[in-house]
Order: sequence, then C-alpha cells, then structure tokens
Amino acid sequence: AQNWVDREVPYCQCNGPEECCGSCPYCGTFRCDCSGYVTYCLQLPAGLNTNSLPLYATAITKDELQKGDFMDCVGDQVVFFAGWTDSSKTAYVVYQEPGCHTDGPHHAFKSVTTYPFGTNTCFKPYRRESLAAIESNAESAVDSTMASAKDLKEAFLQYPNLEKHSQEDKDKVVAQLRAHGKDLGYFTF
Repeated sequence: AQNWVDREVPYCQCNGPEECCGSCPYCGTFRCDCSGYVTYCLQLPAGLNTNSLPLYATAITKDELQKGDFMDCVGDQVVFFAGWTDSSKTAYVVYQEPGCHTDGPHHAFKSVTTYPFGTNTCFKPYRRESLAAIESNAESAVDSTMASAKDLKEAFLQYPNLEKHSQEDKDKVVAQLRAHGKDLGYFTF
C-alpha cells in the first residue's frame, strides 16, 4: 500500500480520460481506483470492485481490526486499515485511492480518519480470506442445483451496469448474492 502512496499512483478507472486523474500503470489488469488499489495490495484477482471484494473476505468486528484489513462501503468506496491511532479505537490510519471527484489529492495517499470512515457509516470491516479457503468452501457445497462459487463471483463481477442502478437496487442485488453465498457456505457476512 505504501508503494502506491510513495509513487502517488493517480486515481483512474481505466475506462477513458474522463475517469482518470493521470496515467494508471496498471490499466489492462488492475484499475487505479479504490477497489483496484485494495485488490492489487491483497493479491486478489483483477477486476474486483466494492461490491465483489466482500466475496473474498470475512466480515469482522471493529475490535478484530488489524493492519491489512479493509473497510468497505459496498457500491461506494473501499480503504485499507493501517492501525488505530490510540487505544480508544476512535480513529485510525487509512490508505486510500480517493477519486477525481474529491477535493484531493487525486492519487493514493495515507491519512487519519475516524471510525468507521469519517461521518460515512456504511463502511464495514473485512479481512481477506485465503484463496485456498475460498475454493475449499466452494467445494464443500452439497446442493448441486446452486451456482458454484466461481460462477457466483463471475456473475457478480459482470452484473450489467451495476453502478448506474439506484442504491436501493444495488442493495437488493448485494443482499441476494450475499444470502445465496452464505446459504452455500462460500463466505460469512
């Protein structure tokens, strides 16, 4: 995470110049947006977004947060947790790729924010699962009528124009996919 901060990797969704604040060295594999940054640093498959990152993670509590965990606001923003500022656990160091639409900076940077993420209460803490655990959970599913973990993840990643839907529609899709995955034992939310 610090490497992107040191290099001031600019925010870029890699979909054209209107969504880039500079030249992303990872377009073609990882995007240089918030989810591309977290995906890259956690060594997860390219192409994940704030909606699909929880498919590769376990929801945890505030008290369980450790350096390297992440805070995700599904459908909006994801950031790295880099440690509490003190024992009160009210503020933490965060790595983020904030976007061109913010006041700036428009590149990866490190700062301090209050929990969960300033005044935005949609952020929830997660810990990356090992890829072996994800595949093991998928293989343990006994209902052959249900989609495999791989198919579920791919379908979720390819959900058409998810970002253009209302927040209510996004929430419904995410809830359905989470419920489906939880029923199959793929991941815990």
